[in-house]
Amino acid sequence: MSWITFIWSLTAGICLTLGAVHFLIWARQRDQWANLVFSISAAAAAGYAVLDMIVLRAHTPAEYGELSRWTLLLGMLEGVSVAWFIRLYLRAGRLWLLWLICGLRALMLGLNFVPGPNFIFREITGLQPVPLLGELISRPQGVLYPWAILLQLSLLLILLFVIDAAHTASRRGERRRAWVLGGLTSVGFALAMVSYALYVQGILPSPFSGQLMLLLILVMGYELSLDVLRAGQLSRELLESQQRVRLAASAADLSLWEWDILRDGIWTTEKGRERAGIGASERINLARFLEAVHPEDREPTQRAVRHALEVSGEYEAEYRVTDGEGATHWVMARGHVEHDAQGKPLRLRGVSVDVTARKQAEAELRRLQGELAHVSRVSTMGQLASSLAHELNQPLGAILRNAEAAELFLQEGNPDLEEIRAILADIRQDDQRAGAVIDRMRAMLKRRESQAAPLDLNALVSEVAALVRLDAEARKTQLALAPATPVPPVWADRVQLQQVVLNLLLNAMEAMSGCPPPERHVSVSVCGVAAGVEVAVSDAGPGISAEHLQRVFDPFFTTKPGGLGMGLAISRSIISAHGGRLTAENNGTGGATFRLTLPLASKRSGGC
Repeated sequence: MSWITFIWSLTAGICLTLGAVHFLIWARQRDQWANLVFSISAAAAAGYAVLDMIVLRAHTPAEYGELSRWTLLLGMLEGVSVAWFIRLYLRAGRLWLLWLICGLRALMLGLNFVPGPNFIFREITGLQPVPLLGELISRPQGVLYPWAILLQLSLLLILLFVIDAAHTASRRGERRRAWVLGGLTSVGFALAMVSYALYVQGILPSPFSGQLMLLLILVMGYELSLDVLRAGQLSRELLESQQRVRLAASAADLSLWEWDILRDGIWTTEKGRERAGIGASERINLARFLEAVHPEDREPTQRAVRHALEVSGEYEAEYRVTDGEGATHWVMARGHVEHDAQGKPLRLRGVSVDVTARKQAEAELRRLQGELAHVSRVSTMGQLASSLAHELNQPLGAILRNAEAAELFLQEGNPDLEEIRAILADIRQDDQRAGAVIDRMRAMLKRRESQAAPLDLNALVSEVAALVRLDAEARKTQLALAPATPVPPVWADRVQLQQVVLNLLLNAMEAMSGCPPPERHVSVSVCGVAAGVEVAVSDAGPGISAEHLQRVFDPFFTTKPGGLGMGLAISRSIISAHGGRLTAENNGTGGATFRLTLPLASKRSGGC
């Protein structure tokens, strides 16, 4: 086998092998267009090497011209494909320059098939045998076309395009890739320009274009192969990372999930399927997921999904599901929406965790808080026992006196029925008065679940003020209600708010126990504020020290002898549970003011 056959065949074989490898890569990953362009370039280079080897051994000028016509076609395709590869791989290069190169090469391709041997020669007059690698090859002699200079021009434009693309990619931070690929490719095209010029001048026996193409293919293949190796390494690292994430998720009792919005397909880990009672092979979409959610939680969950897709991009929801064994689980899910370049949501990824234990603990905590609040109400009502007894004695005594008077009237021979009728009306009114006092006591003392509803704070404050009126008189304290102004209703539990206001009023009166009776004043006002409705209870006592003001709402902190220190702590927890705030501050003229603020019913009820 001659050296020419060996070298040119080896060139073709290397090009074909590299092209086939990267064509298979593109076939598996259709978005890798650089691999496809490389495979086209490698196939063109392999075909060029084979035809060039045959052309070197042509026997007649006609045979040389016809074969070289097709060789030049593959060479033109090679130049364009290399330029497109640089554009796709480096994501750089002036597009107008690239299209100019394509247009120029298309023009050359058309000129390659005009009458005459090929693009370069108008006429081949003969073949001169010249030695190369130990054998004689055919070298053409003849008349050149004037447009043959376009080949050099196109090579120069490709060279400028590659340098510009490498410079742009380097400035973007891809220095090694830009200058290795761009630099060696530029050297290859520069050598092609020089070798062609020397060939035309008769200095070189061949332009050695096939070997220069092989250089370009090796450079491009090297960079692509590095990418394949990096992708393999990243794939292994990703697999290890996924295994670590799954181990961590399993240890934390988390389930991972992903919703492909466009295809409406949901993937989740085995833990997520088990909790929702969904089979391992069953396809999950949004409708199937909502079917697994408890009926009472479906609408809030759907709202959370819509809000994430249309507004915030963040998904958060709590809902109940039932597993295959019939056990109910509370699940908290959080996720993030991913969008495409146009802002359209593509997928929603996130994690879910079983919060059943937390929900049970919260329920138990609410029960214990309710028990503690009930004990606090009983204790508070104990403080009012004497005044409540006095308030009950008044209507009961009046009922007794009216009944005795009615008996005396009935003993007369001709009783005055109108007078008896008036006495009975008084008895009914006194009975209703006593019943109202008992109803208020019963409501305050009853152990019950929280029942929120729209509530008028003006009416509630008046009820509590009536409850403590006699106690205020016994303490020689003036209780003043500010003139009521209409305020919107709040969303609250009546009994719990009564407990809070009652506690604030009793604390205000106790704070002035050391003040002279004429100075004992408690004022209560109700007004609308930006956050909702505010109730303010002010006293004229000594105020709260700076140290105590920071701790006044702490559990078990008290300044009262024998106090438990739970009244204000319970009051604040009740107001916080209603979405409001309870604060304390000293007045500028002496005394302290406690303010409770609650949101409007229209805001709270809409969010429940």
